[in-house]
Amino acid sequence: MPIPAEALELENRSGGVHGEPTLAAAYDILKRCWRGGDRDRELALHLFFISWYGLVEPLHLTGFENRLDMSEDLNEMLAEAHAYLEPRMSNDAEVLYVTGLAAHLFWFMFEDSETWRQRSIDYRTRYRMLAPNGIDPAVFHNRGAYGRYYAHQAAVKNGY
Repeated sequence: MPIPAEALELENRSGGVHGEPTLAAAYDILKRCWRGGDRDRELALHLFFISWYGLVEPLHLTGFENRLDMSEDLNEMLAEAHAYLEPRMSNDAEVLYVTGLAAHLFWFMFEDSETWRQRSIDYRTRYRMLAPNGIDPAVFHNRGAYGRYYAHQAAVKNGY
């Protein structure tokens, strides 16, 4: 099932020069779906991304509040989304790329940072076995802030 249109719209409003800090509102919608029992690859990818982004980016970009319980909530959702995606990732270059790159860039900001540091290495190795020339940025087209961020990263020649 695709993610709710309202959440995607909020993600889309967050980008660009005139972007708004709407990712926290998108997160709330996606989290409500997740807590309601929706388990979908696309939902998990967006939750993983927004949780990670909320942990590593300034509040004025994301709209999240500066509270300890918010950081704990984001870490918890990141771990839950990852746990859902992990059994499926051995042959899924996109999932390996997305989770591996996030860990590669900011492993030290995650709970259990050494585990995430090693995951970044392991996921890159497996991802490059599946996609030796990298992932096509077009994979991320029309997929909100998640897609915009990773399309930009995937366009980096010889990147992650």
